[in-house]
Amino acid sequence: MKVRTSIKKRSADCKIVRRKGRLYVINKKNPKFKQRQKGG
Repeated sequence: MKVRTSIKKRSADCKIVRRKGRLYVINKKNPKFKQRQKGG
């Protein structure tokens, strides 16, 4: 999981999801693309 100031889709399978006020990128096929946007 990478924490970034801005998150981007890295492949076509990435999905941007909002959970608990934070933005996440999730990817079932390639889990190493998981990202979270830094936010308090």
